Amino acid sequence: MTIYHRQHQQDEVNVSTGFGQKARVLIFGTGAGGVNFYKYNRRRYRVIGFVDNNQQKQGQRLFGKLIHAPQQLSSLAFDKIIIASDYYREIHPQLTEKLAINEQKVEVFHGAQISSQLPWFQRIGKRLEQLGYERLCRKPGLISDLLYRLFFRRQDTRRLALRWLDESDEHKVHVFRPSQPGTSQPPRFLHQSTPAITLELPEIALYHFRQGQVCSVSRSVILPGGQLVLERVPTAKSLHADYSAAHLLYHGQRLALVRTGKPVELEKGLLISGCNEQNYYHWTVEVLSQLQFVAELPPQYADYPLLISKSSQNIPSIKALIEAIGVDRPLVLLENITSYQVADLLLISAPNNMIPNFKGPAQNSASSGFVRPESINFLREKALHLARDIPISELPKRVFLARKGFLRHYNQAEILKLLEPYGFTCVYMEEQDINHQVAIMANAEVIIGPTGAAWTNLIFASKNARALCWMAEEYAELSCFSNLAAIVGVEMDYIAYRVGSTDSRELYYRNYRVDAKSVENWLQQHLSKRLEKETR
Repeated sequence: MTIYHRQHQQDEVNVSTGFGQKARVLIFGTGAGGVNFYKYNRRRYRVIGFVDNNQQKQGQRLFGKLIHAPQQLSSLAFDKIIIASDYYREIHPQLTEKLAINEQKVEVFHGAQISSQLPWFQRIGKRLEQLGYERLCRKPGLISDLLYRLFFRRQDTRRLALRWLDESDEHKVHVFRPSQPGTSQPPRFLHQSTPAITLELPEIALYHFRQGQVCSVSRSVILPGGQLVLERVPTAKSLHADYSAAHLLYHGQRLALVRTGKPVELEKGLLISGCNEQNYYHWTVEVLSQLQFVAELPPQYADYPLLISKSSQNIPSIKALIEAIGVDRPLVLLENITSYQVADLLLISAPNNMIPNFKGPAQNSASSGFVRPESINFLREKALHLARDIPISELPKRVFLARKGFLRHYNQAEILKLLEPYGFTCVYMEEQDINHQVAIMANAEVIIGPTGAAWTNLIFASKNARALCWMAEEYAELSCFSNLAAIVGVEMDYIAYRVGSTDSRELYYRNYRVDAKSVENWLQQHLSKRLEKETR
């Protein structure tokens, strides 16, 4: 098997390093992630300090612990480094490759892990807090009004009336595409019949707001007069969808809690945004697809700049895709933790959308999201040009989408051994520039790997390619990647594994084990054993 990068295996490091002795831990990150990890784990570990790339923080103290520069790690004695930052994808290789830290000493902490690590009384406290939010946002009334006055007197938290974007016709100024019949393809698990369902693809419309307060990672607009306009997935039947992000603390069906703060003022602009600044799928399918309609804006909006997250320029693949799309407008780059008050605001409803999280157990159905063939074909056409200069002779025919040991560790080494006789090339997509990502997928005849953002590149795959993905059975009918496969004509099968949790946030990081025998059976049924050189 050819491997584009070395195999990554990460074993769990024990909490204690000896009898009664706590592990010495450094926390990489001094933001909310680092603070939360320290608060909820300081008794579990011996925290000896923090690490941060921000030079202004280095040498200062947090919770009495010194903040070190990464370059100082070689002179420090520690058992483990916990990465508690949203930028773990950049920090992990910084530690293991540039600074040569043993990979077994590096672990990623995800914010959703907090609940499972809390003592029972703190878990009860958090549950009561959640119930309080639900009561506050259910409907106005004597009890909820009293609770609001008791617990949210702070000036930066307000309870607002909620309006769904698709019900806000008074702000609608243009329709790019009317609603139309469509389909959604549930994942096709082995030995199951899963036909596509029919649904109504919502219209794509342009909305115009005055004095709208927005963030780069929320599809919500705070308006004067105590109102919040929030975009939802209109095809979804679940009432437990959670669109909370950035300044939106919690929402019900008609009320929402928001952090107002002091926003940065902007004159005007068209907001191009999504619910996640780090996820490749959300960026590509849900955010960049909005750019298709910039060229179709009515003439009176010709001089509006694009308001977009600064991550669009910091993530090389996203920046390259934006350039490939070729939008000829100025960009105003938004900080991800900042609110902006835009005097003259435009917003395009998402051409493709998916419920980002659920309140409680995941309840994915095939109607929990939708994808337009027109959008995918638009993105595909723009991106395929990026691969035109890459020789086909350098590209593999059978691709294994390997994962580094950041989150969702599984028995990858066992699967790799199974794939060896079949001539697969092991590819770490995050290490490839977008040109090679597009080329690899366009040339592949077979693609195999665990569910994750790398499957977004199915957009560029060739018709009649075969694919095998394994995904937690608790995700149920999560159809984001099966929809892409159906649109481009890829024959995609799924294998289910069990995690033991239905929390949509917890599923994102929990370790698991995929049934190797199911993978082997699929290989034997669909592929012949060939050496790597024969697949080129």
